[in-house]
Amino acid sequence: MASQSSSTPRRIAAGALASAMLLGAGMAMAQNLDLDKAVSTAGKWAAQADAGKADAMWKASSPTMQKSVTQDNWTKYITNLRGAVGNESERTWVGVSKVDNPKDLPPGQYLNVIYATKFAKAMTVETVSLAKGSSGWQPIGYIVREANPNAAAANNGNAAPSDAPAQKAQPASGK
Repeated sequence: MASQSSSTPRRIAAGALASAMLLGAGMAMAQNLDLDKAVSTAGKWAAQADAGKADAMWKASSPTMQKSVTQDNWTKYITNLRGAVGNESERTWVGVSKVDNPKDLPPGQYLNVIYATKFAKAMTVETVSLAKGSSGWQPIGYIVREANPNAAAANNGNAAPSDAPAQKAQPASGK
């Protein structure tokens, strides 16, 4: 019996450790689920650009983006952008970067979902920026840049115009 009572604290400690590990795993899974939702939102938004649905993109965007660019200017931006790069043929998600409280935007959490995307006329790096809102992640910016910066310079920057309206609502550092 003495051996059972001496092992009881060990079992309690082991149980507490296991509970703590499960709690930590649960928090990590919740964060992963939130990240999955963000990547899914970004993918759906990019697919709207592929389908020529700039108006739907604008309507699904965050109020911050809608205040910074009119729906008409957004449609022109997407139309010109896609005219420069052509149709999407392959998109591969490559990463996410977190940006807290970026300059020139309301304080909060932001994510940049980054894709390596092959268009008919260019290999690009596509970035969909999202803002954390009360209803989840909302798109706030979209930039497409040539994968080879030298090619973008030779192409007069047509793949990502420097005066694009999305630049104002873009939390990416631009680097």
